[in-house]
Amino acid sequence: MSMGAVLCVGQLVADVVVRPVDRLPVKGTADVVREFDLVAGGCAANTACVLAKLGADTRAAGVVGRDVLGEVVVSEVARAGVDVSAVIRHASIPTSAVVVVVDREGERSFLYRSGGAEALDCEMALGALQPDVACVHIGGAMKLHSLDLSRFLQAARAPGRLLSLDTDWDPTGSWARRLSPALAWLDVVMTNREEGRAITGLDDPIAIARAFVARGPRIALVKCGADGAVVAAGQTAALFPTYNVAVSDTTCAGDAFAAGFLYAVERDWPIERAVEVANGAGALATTAVSHRAVTSLDAVLALVDAARRPQPHGSE
Repeated sequence: MSMGAVLCVGQLVADVVVRPVDRLPVKGTADVVREFDLVAGGCAANTACVLAKLGADTRAAGVVGRDVLGEVVVSEVARAGVDVSAVIRHASIPTSAVVVVVDREGERSFLYRSGGAEALDCEMALGALQPDVACVHIGGAMKLHSLDLSRFLQAARAPGRLLSLDTDWDPTGSWARRLSPALAWLDVVMTNREEGRAITGLDDPIAIARAFVARGPRIALVKCGADGAVVAAGQTAALFPTYNVAVSDTTCAGDAFAAGFLYAVERDWPIERAVEVANGAGALATTAVSHRAVTSLDAVLALVDAARRPQPHGSE
């Protein structure tokens, strides 16, 4: 079935991924690492790349600098099959960048330098919105300091168009002030346990998801890492387990999850199947740096459907 385009709005970031790092070197010394990669990152870029590889008509809207990092980001996103014609290259603002330090367990910490992501404003984002866009997804919303979320979402609303948002961590702590007015305009809101706790003050992921649904969105998803994900829709809420994989790098897992879910719901797949696909895309993404392990929809469905099949019993 031919579907409309998905527009991913928000963070386009240069990621320097270093692993494994379990501790910082003693001052004045050097430690040897196994991997050192420069990749396109940021919630909007990652989600757009995975959506394109799943087969969606995907576009990206954001701001990068006219610098080497910006060239890397835009070219890599384009290579994944994403339309980058709406990406703005700013002459006086650097590309947002982050050093991602990954430990031996695949968990990560970040050192972030702001830039283009923080410069994206409502007019820039709305300039990328075309009539054939069926889904608008805001990636890394809490770091988009110049984007009036509620104003943009209100302007982006159209019959049949799905509006989605993924929170990301807010280093300024101004969660409620920026996000609360936007919730009424959303169809789907995504967060993780830590961000959801900061926004709602609740600890239980099911309670967090229900609190979001009570404030406007039809569907709320709380990503719980190795424990899977919680989805709440209407009066129902449930935890969906993830899949066992050899974890290498969790950097892109949440963004791949978002892509899998949006791909499925845009095709009117049942919400339970959509969460399974989301968990499959997120799990597969952890097996390599960034989104590189997610190569196609078939690869994601193979992981999901293998877990559904009964496992043969060994001989007695």
